[in-house]
Amino acid sequence: MAQSASRHGAVVVALLGGCTSAPPPQTVLGPPVELIATDPAVLAACRAELSTTYCSADAAAAALKTCAAQVPADPSAVATYTPARAGPCAPGPTYADAAQCATPVADNCAFYRACLEPAHPCGATGYALAFGEPLCYLFIAHRADFSAAGQRWLQGVRTCLQDKLALQLATSATDCDTWSAAAYASHVPCYTAPGNSFCDLAPADVAALETLVLPYLDNPQVAQAIGAVAAICASIKP
Repeated sequence: MAQSASRHGAVVVALLGGCTSAPPPQTVLGPPVELIATDPAVLAACRAELSTTYCSADAAAAALKTCAAQVPADPSAVATYTPARAGPCAPGPTYADAAQCATPVADNCAFYRACLEPAHPCGATGYALAFGEPLCYLFIAHRADFSAAGQRWLQGVRTCLQDKLALQLATSATDCDTWSAAAYASHVPCYTAPGNSFCDLAPADVAALETLVLPYLDNPQVAQAIGAVAAICASIKP
């Protein structure tokens, strides 16, 4: 009887031991890391890597290597970037489905190719791919050219533009010209938003911005938006 109880106890201990063994180690996710294009020429070649969120430096470095291999003439055309946003890191496509496009991801540029272009497909010369996306990445890639106040302005503008454009994802447009006019027009209120206005930037920041925008000034809609911003600033200057 004692031996039977002893065996029974040993079995129970063994079973409990199996149930209480330590769980496998969990992968520790770090802060989000993204790739940014420092040269608009790589946007199409590296679209998959640029539209992905990485949760470790190693994963981002591997993606950077993959992207750089596609543009061997200028490996520096892509770089890693740690965005300023709160919350846990979610690895994978930054926009996994169209529903997520309704709430643009903070401090990120994937919205234009992953959300805006599918909703209003205008191709390589349209607003999303030819202006919105490259300018978004240039704002991040050249942030060091701006003062702290200028960098806050750049980030505020990126957020404002994507929030306004997200409201237009479900709208229909008769053609790309009609849609683009509304998209370009959204720059004016975002550039002159109260508390984060181009009109308050220091001259050095204005000069840095002019350098970034200069290649796009042959687009009449860009020139028109810039003229509207200048008129607003002129109207409030003493």
